Amino acid sequence: MNKQELAQRNLHIQSWVNFLSGATFLVPIITLFYTHTGLSLWEIVIISNVATFAIWLLEIPTSVLADTIGRKYSLQRSVVCNLLGAVTILLFPNFWGFIVASLFSALYWSFWSGTGQAFLAENLAILKRSDEFGKVIGSFMFYEQLALLCTPLVTSAILFQFGDIGFRLLAVIDVIFAASLVVLVYKLRDVQSLKSRKQSAAALFKENINTAKEAFNNVLHNSRLRLILVYRSLANHVAFFPLIVLPVMSDGGMPDWFSGVIIALAAIGTMLSAKYAYVLGERIGYRASWLIGTIIQGILLIAAGIFLDWWVSLILLYFLFNIGEGLWQPAWNHVLVEETSG
Repeated sequence: MNKQELAQRNLHIQSWVNFLSGATFLVPIITLFYTHTGLSLWEIVIISNVATFAIWLLEIPTSVLADTIGRKYSLQRSVVCNLLGAVTILLFPNFWGFIVASLFSALYWSFWSGTGQAFLAENLAILKRSDEFGKVIGSFMFYEQLALLCTPLVTSAILFQFGDIGFRLLAVIDVIFAASLVVLVYKLRDVQSLKSRKQSAAALFKENINTAKEAFNNVLHNSRLRLILVYRSLANHVAFFPLIVLPVMSDGGMPDWFSGVIIALAAIGTMLSAKYAYVLGERIGYRASWLIGTIIQGILLIAAGIFLDWWVSLILLYFLFNIGEGLWQPAWNHVLVEETSG
């Protein structure tokens, strides 16, 4: 199989990987059905902050590791961490179990973040389709949100039918999907040869140090790249919006199982906006598209604070919030690739 065929195969597999990554129950178990976990709202906030801090701490080290051991191997470590997190929740569905699972989730995100985009860009370059990056990443987000549209409906039906036993069933299903994700990612193949494979442990360690120095130097001296990474760190935290909103909505009288329906409706907003975000990006610029998505989310966060007591209003706000999410993410990824490759 030549490089072009290998790259095309990788793109096909990666599209399925993105679909399955949206069919995860790791976070929804916490956010959608928190009354069945025995967790308080404050414990959920603590869990989300542990994950956010761990992502911030691990983002650069895992990126450095990906540059030296290869992106495919970084992606493999990512999905293995996701599987370990799912198994942890299945075996230890308590506060400390969720803390450990959130650390695995942070490793999952850190090993994947940037690496998945770079792996995609690498394959598109071989196919001479680099100019389609924004379009392809938007399509991948569409597949992810399509799964996120279906799985909450399934989880709601299971919880509605089986109650607390349904929570245990969801944890089992999460492990199955996480294991399937591992199998798919292990089918990916490198399209670039890595010299580091032939290096000694000492030489590999030295290269890691040099790569780390270069990465930190780029962050310290490239103001635009620094802004991009700071934004991503803040966005990681804002992404936990449903962690707060959905439990509050449940406390406000909304049936707990209905949270899955809310997530499914919101996924439609992200799915559609992500699919066509590149159209807006090509017309007005990806930076402008990124800015518009951010402004939308900022306004909606303020509105959510005002209408926190009316859970029906929060449904609409959450739907619109996800439209903003679908606008800025493909644009942000496109800008990041421009900055790091230029």
